[in-house]
Amino acid sequence: MRTEDFKHVITEWLTKGPPNTLEREISIPLESNLIITVTGGRRTGKTYLLFNTINKLIRENKAKINEILYIDFEHSRLKAVKVNDLDDMLKAFMELTGNEPSYIFLDEIHNVENYGSWFRKRLNAKIYLSGSSSSLTPRKIAEELRGRSINYEIYPLSFREYLYFLKEQFDPKLLSYTEYRGRILSFLREYLYYGAYPAVIFEKEKEKLLKSYFDSIIVRDLRTVNPEIAEAFASYIISNYSSLITVNRVYNYLKSLGYKIGKEKVLELFDKSKESYFAFYVEIFNKSEIKRKVNPKKVYIIDTGYSTALGYEFSISKAMENAVYLELMRRNYGDIYYWKEFGGSEGKEVDFVIAKNFQVEEIIQVTYATDVVEEREINAIKKAKKELNPKKITVITWDYENKENEIDYVPLWKWFLLHH
Repeated sequence: MRTEDFKHVITEWLTKGPPNTLEREISIPLESNLIITVTGGRRTGKTYLLFNTINKLIRENKAKINEILYIDFEHSRLKAVKVNDLDDMLKAFMELTGNEPSYIFLDEIHNVENYGSWFRKRLNAKIYLSGSSSSLTPRKIAEELRGRSINYEIYPLSFREYLYFLKEQFDPKLLSYTEYRGRILSFLREYLYYGAYPAVIFEKEKEKLLKSYFDSIIVRDLRTVNPEIAEAFASYIISNYSSLITVNRVYNYLKSLGYKIGKEKVLELFDKSKESYFAFYVEIFNKSEIKRKVNPKKVYIIDTGYSTALGYEFSISKAMENAVYLELMRRNYGDIYYWKEFGGSEGKEVDFVIAKNFQVEEIIQVTYATDVVEEREINAIKKAKKELNPKKITVITWDYENKENEIDYVPLWKWFLLHH
């Protein structure tokens, strides 16, 4: 019986309630017959989104605090909770409030083994679940909840959210003024340099906090695969973000450092890094699955601030490309690939191909251009256009804007703030 433990935790919740929150661009429904799950990297704001949803329910008079059950299963009183103990959770809430909960928010639910079986009972409440990125993945949710849930993925702050959190009012009408435009570009450079974890933007010692995230989040998740090589693997991925990568290349690098490992462990690390939302791997655009699998993949990371924290030289063009990838994921544009000219390692390349069922919607090239785009970038676009026949062509620049030969040249800040 865990009723008394749950009473203690629920009393804390009813007394304190949710903290104040700022709105984010991602929102989850207040009414759904499906279980709502929230996944994403650690420290990207999953719990914050739950609190934001609770505040919205209270603000819109959809529920009072004594009708909302929130439990954090990492609370010290709830260690080793079993799935059968969840009945005690409901019992404790009803004893304290006299109500059945109308809304149930369960954070770090992965700590309850086989939690899915409990939700097969008929519950009258709307249910929201969140948890650790490496333990609560879309695949595992599907297995546990058997198609009775809808998942929302959360990433670090978009540039719009970043400005909003810093209380910087964005006014498109002022962009013609050089001084204001320079201010926005300054914020953008910092956004790329230190990344966009919500807590980091308010922290004075940003690099120190990011380094602690690297040790306590990224390396800790990867250590479950192999403690010995986790840090070296993560560092290598960060040093090569926005670049082409292969399992063989990583394997040979780790061997050169003296690690005795097999390729299967490297493959496991790739899978774990993807599962935990640390790294994302983009395949070449090709209708042949075999060719997509055997070709190198483009790697992107959850936050460009890690590169700064580990002391690597800052590349604004790589950071721009990584930030564009994350924004494409936030906007859920479609399937994302890269394109490379067939034959030869020096073939022309386009950063992003956006497709639906292999029908190309848009190709996107990212370049640090302020007044002119290099000829090699244009040549790559022309080659890709001829082969892929896209509906739209976009070149994302630092601060150059134009429309020429069916190509939209759009500054990154404008693409972030005004293009949706």
